[in-house]
Amino acid sequence: MKIKLLFPLFLTTNLHAFWLESDRLTGDWNGARTQQEAAGFKTFAYYSGIFANNVNGGISEDSSYSGDLFIGMEFDLEKVLGWDKTKFVLSGIDRHGRSIDKAVGGQYSVMQNVGGQNAFLYNVTLEKLFLDDTFSVKFGRMTATDDFVGSPYYSYSVNNAVNGQIRAALFDGVMSSYPFPVWGGRVKYQPSEEFYLMLGVFQTATDMFDRDGQGVDFQFESGDGVSIFTQLGWNPKFDERPAHFFVGMNNSLAYDMPKFNSTGTRDEFTRFYGHADYQVYSEGPGNEEGLVLFATLGYTPFEDAAIIPVQSTFGANYLGLFPGREKDRTLFFATYGNFSNDYADEQATAGNATSDYELVLEMGHRFQVTPSTYIQPDLQCIVNPSGTGNIDNALVLGVQFGASF
Repeated sequence: MKIKLLFPLFLTTNLHAFWLESDRLTGDWNGARTQQEAAGFKTFAYYSGIFANNVNGGISEDSSYSGDLFIGMEFDLEKVLGWDKTKFVLSGIDRHGRSIDKAVGGQYSVMQNVGGQNAFLYNVTLEKLFLDDTFSVKFGRMTATDDFVGSPYYSYSVNNAVNGQIRAALFDGVMSSYPFPVWGGRVKYQPSEEFYLMLGVFQTATDMFDRDGQGVDFQFESGDGVSIFTQLGWNPKFDERPAHFFVGMNNSLAYDMPKFNSTGTRDEFTRFYGHADYQVYSEGPGNEEGLVLFATLGYTPFEDAAIIPVQSTFGANYLGLFPGREKDRTLFFATYGNFSNDYADEQATAGNATSDYELVLEMGHRFQVTPSTYIQPDLQCIVNPSGTGNIDNALVLGVQFGASF
């Protein structure tokens, strides 16, 4: 009888320890995962879900759920085939659900995992290191947002104004983005931990954001162009606290972009962008716990083709604000997007109200429930949705959760 009573207690205690310690929800598969990685096969899977409700303002009240599953495998080809410092990545995506964006009426999506609701083949990439690991080359089926115009701090936002990348760059239609892969390549030179230089070239096409393609349209067509990214990064430390800076430029060539309020097109386009973050307060020397502030800027002078030529985000990210919750993050984002005069003129010509600016304010707290799972209550205020002044400010309550498997 004592053995029967002790066994459930033993099982419960060990499962509890397993959930608290493992960085994967499914654990090590009884040792199989470690054996796989030792042989050169590393599997990964991540899921994120968002429930959001437009409780006040906007165009109408609405609530909805959306989800994103990202799975794949990384092959260490040095272990598998003997190819020195080479890896191959194969991944897929499934997006489902819908957004409440139409009810809110804004330019920015309030649910970051909506866009291309379908199943996709995503990464099919080969990457190799050279010159004592200071130079790397990656090419295949990928997107610019895998490597450019992004920071880990953006990923905590539920709103899509900055999640993943500076969103205004996508409104131009010349930056490829998750989950829509294109043909592309990237080279990176990093002579030290502090400095790096990257150059990327990616296919652009009129149908590259077509969710029906599901990532398997491998064709090149006569109307395709190229999107070129150049990015310089600096990662210093000040008073033993880390900082990250990058500046970059995106040039689009040989791709016809429609001009606003005109039948003409533009086949050359440039957008500049930049990012800065710094841990302004640390709870101890070399301690990750503390407050990080960051700011972004995206700018293009070509208002005849860019919906939002100027966008800026200010953010705050505090790791371990509350005692006993050292892995939680307390979050704030403020994004300002200014609509172009040419876009406003086109709206006026069509008989619509002209657009000025949109402001997105967001607050959230991410509870790191276990190393592999989190839940994040979130509050968004969309000020001047779509920039016209004709839509009431919207208040969106939501919750985001995620797990790594």
